[in-house]
Amino acid sequence: MLGHILDGGAIMIPLLLLSVLAVAIIIDRARAFREATVDTSKLQDGVIGNLEKGRVDEAIRECERFRGPVAAVLMVGLLKFRKLLQRERPLAEIEANVNKTMGDYAPHVIEALEKRMNLLIMVGSVAPLLGMTGTVTGMIRSFQSLAGAGALDATAVSTGIAEALVTTAAGLIIAIPAVVAHNMLSKRIDHFVLNIEESATRLMDLITLDYVMEDK
Repeated sequence: MLGHILDGGAIMIPLLLLSVLAVAIIIDRARAFREATVDTSKLQDGVIGNLEKGRVDEAIRECERFRGPVAAVLMVGLLKFRKLLQRERPLAEIEANVNKTMGDYAPHVIEALEKRMNLLIMVGSVAPLLGMTGTVTGMIRSFQSLAGAGALDATAVSTGIAEALVTTAAGLIIAIPAVVAHNMLSKRIDHFVLNIEESATRLMDLITLDYVMEDK
């Protein structure tokens, strides 16, 4: 393996750095998503069950216990809900403000999940280009060796061709997992977004039906 890397020449250095970067990002995001993953059904049931009994503080503590992006968005909405209730604001105003608060906060939660994901796209784009660059420089080296020797020099030609092939292969080997990982992680983020929207909708339905409707 080390021999193949050395055959690739100097262009292998940035390719190796890109591979290390991609692996580090994948591990970092996998850990972040594992920590963010919770049983959203259980969280929703706990929050809604406490609110139906008028226990807003208990609902907030339920969010603190579960953590994660869904719990964070719900907790922001519940904190706003509790504050407006304490100030005895009109219930229609409470509904609008809670909905806006969660809607404004959700992008910040999603942004935290998407952190450094753009670097995977960069790796997937740059690695093949570096590989192609190595291909070109390798072929140039082969032809220069031929021109300098004035005759067929199998060793010189094979060295340049080896550099061309190794860098091309390395660029693809690095880029493909990076692109695949980005797509898989993006699907996970979409799943979190759906859970956030579903949970926020359930909370707003409860506020609308059990509080706003009572005010009418």
